[in-house]
Amino acid sequence: MIMKKLYDMGEYSAAGLYENTDRSLFFRKSIGLKRYFENCPIPQYNGELLYPSGKIFSPDYQNGLAFSVDNIAKKDGELAQIIRNDFYKYHSTVPREHEVAGNMWTHSMPNYERILKEGFASYIPRIEKIEDKEMREGLLNLIEGINRYLVRCVNYLESVKAKPELIEALKKVPMKPCENIYEAVVCWNFILYLDNCDNLGCVDSGLMPYYNGEDITELLENLYDNLDANEGYSMALHTDYNPLTLQCLEAAKGKRRPMIELFVDENTPDEIWKKAFEVVRTQGGQPAFYNPHVLLDGLKNRFKNIREEDITKFCGGGCTEAMIAGYSNVGSLDAGINLLLILENSIKNLLPLCNDFEEFYGKYMNAVKEVVDEVTDEIGNSRRQRAEYNPVPMRTLLVDDCIDNGIEYNRGGARYNWSIVNFAGMINIIDSLLIIRDFIFRDKSYTSEEFIKLLSDNDEEFLNKCKKYKTCFGIDDKEVNAFANKISKEIFSTLDGKEVPFGEGFLPASIQFNSQVGAGLKIGATPDGRKAGSPLCDSLGAIFGKDVKGATALLKSVTSLELNKALGVPVLNLNINPDFKDEVLKGLILGYMKLGGIQLQITCISRETLEKALENPDDYRNLVVRVGGFSEYYSKLSYELKVMILNRTIQSEMQ
Repeated sequence: MIMKKLYDMGEYSAAGLYENTDRSLFFRKSIGLKRYFENCPIPQYNGELLYPSGKIFSPDYQNGLAFSVDNIAKKDGELAQIIRNDFYKYHSTVPREHEVAGNMWTHSMPNYERILKEGFASYIPRIEKIEDKEMREGLLNLIEGINRYLVRCVNYLESVKAKPELIEALKKVPMKPCENIYEAVVCWNFILYLDNCDNLGCVDSGLMPYYNGEDITELLENLYDNLDANEGYSMALHTDYNPLTLQCLEAAKGKRRPMIELFVDENTPDEIWKKAFEVVRTQGGQPAFYNPHVLLDGLKNRFKNIREEDITKFCGGGCTEAMIAGYSNVGSLDAGINLLLILENSIKNLLPLCNDFEEFYGKYMNAVKEVVDEVTDEIGNSRRQRAEYNPVPMRTLLVDDCIDNGIEYNRGGARYNWSIVNFAGMINIIDSLLIIRDFIFRDKSYTSEEFIKLLSDNDEEFLNKCKKYKTCFGIDDKEVNAFANKISKEIFSTLDGKEVPFGEGFLPASIQFNSQVGAGLKIGATPDGRKAGSPLCDSLGAIFGKDVKGATALLKSVTSLELNKALGVPVLNLNINPDFKDEVLKGLILGYMKLGGIQLQITCISRETLEKALENPDDYRNLVVRVGGFSEYYSKLSYELKVMILNRTIQSEMQ
């Protein structure tokens, strides 16, 4: 009855879930995807080099379903509720107040390289060896569904007289191995859509085996535009540079996505630096610069099971969450600890009870540890629930080693399975604790009660005094840097030794995405000078207006943090004037990395341009800025985020 109703509605994917109600969730979802591929609308072709192209509906990588239950509810509310009860049993239990930039999110990317090299047809013998009948038969049905979808696509392309080379390529890939660069890019694009256009992985090294001197910049531009149109995220370029590295950078000029992670060091060739800075100056926020030594060596030391040949497949998924392309199920992000919320509660409830700063500091750190314990416990509970109620057949097919292990993706089938927890408000609490130390306990300018009352009143004069206090993060003050190191080390270390179900452990990160506005809405005024309801700090950058001693001082302050523990990754936004010379910028980046900096993302736009864009957004629709680990059109940001970006210090070469 349910199956027939759904078929009659044209909801073929949902109907497929009810064909075999006595089978496992994994098998039923696989059949649902198969029916989707057999019946879904074929994407329109408009003469592009790649197919599909543009925004299309595709299976959701988070839950492995290919329909909208809300759309079904508009037709039959009772039926929609049955589907929710059957297939939406999994719900995260992470506390809502500690989901800054993430709550059990899972970005990933397929093993593009393996599919290009072997083709899906070669997966069938491997799948047939899986002992679990439900998984084995489910994946075989899924591959059959993908193949039928390919046939439907080719028939459509032939009917509209698409480019012959595109038709011939899709008659072959991704079912069979690629033999040339064009087939490889066509295949990469098709797989991207199978995974709902999440991340691109390591494009230049992955395509290099098929390269024979061709200029594929236009193909890459089409690939990037497809990722962008579907709100996809990132790709990585490592230090094993090749001719395609330059083409990958060239294709990114002026584009919002992908967020490119360019690994650089003292041996990076001048031509790579030159091209990278050309792209930076097109105001697309690309690329961000990454330290291969601290980040990759740190990950190998943290997780001893990472293979040497895999580490250069690092690609930050989503904004920039640390994972290995093609082999990962990483919580990205699983939670976001709101450090400033914990501080607000500690000030109200604990500060009046303390006789000295050390006592208050200890109580605050204990409060942080208690929250971390609670949050990581709930991450574990959520992971166990997800494994039970939310299998994802597509990622089980696309991500290794699920097939060879015979284990579903959310049950630990991938080769790497760690969890990343965001820590939000780190710089707010550093400056706030310094104010508490000096104003209350050292100088005794205020009693605890007076201090709390001024914060509660959102007293503007008091907050301005706090904001202008010269002892602050971002100016390379040795005492502050030592204090920042102590705090960050203690906080990041709260994840040490904690175990995670189906995984290797936890990694700390500081990636604010676009969450700093929402995370600050319910928090009152804080001692760093922040007004009630205002955003949290911008990842690991100084509080706006406090980094007054230039870019070098800011970067030295950031490297005083215990970055080598925050391998999840720690994000730093740097806004520079367009007059910044390339050689100076190169020196700044390498100097930052020599001191231990891991990631640096640059927006190269003048304040005048940002002010005009705020006043006349229609005139600046293509202006792209870096936010908190991702790039976005300035015109699409909320007003609060636009103002936040405008208030960033724009570093000048003369500072």
